[in-house]
Amino acid sequence: MTQVTDSDHLSTAPGAGAPAALQRGLPDIQTMRAAAAALLKPDEPLPRFDELADRTDELRRHLRDLIPAVGSAARALPVGDGPRVAALLAVENVQARLSASPGSGLQSATLYTRSLARELRDLCDHHETLTGAPVRGLA
Repeated sequence: MTQVTDSDHLSTAPGAGAPAALQRGLPDIQTMRAAAAALLKPDEPLPRFDELADRTDELRRHLRDLIPAVGSAARALPVGDGPRVAALLAVENVQARLSASPGSGLQSATLYTRSLARELRDLCDHHETLTGAPVRGLA
């Protein structure tokens, strides 16, 4: 199993603007955590509906990008291993959440989007646990 370090997320390839980790197809956990944290600030006012729709789409993209990485890393562990079981259950929960509807009102859509943010934060934790990268509590 390949281990991802902080330097993998922050280094850039010569002549390229994207981090080397992105060029190799690794999830950009730092960006994903920042997107989740922005929506999980306590006492944050409700966003405008169009801004909320954009953030929801962003979280869905991040989750869809992260699901295969977490699933693959989890399946590399022995059957019955605690982190494997927890990560695969988290993937199932995320897939169920992604198939749900945000609702028609601003409040229900905000609650849905914040639930996606919590799922993303948790999936980032699983990814970092499974790959050996340090878990950072940004959200």
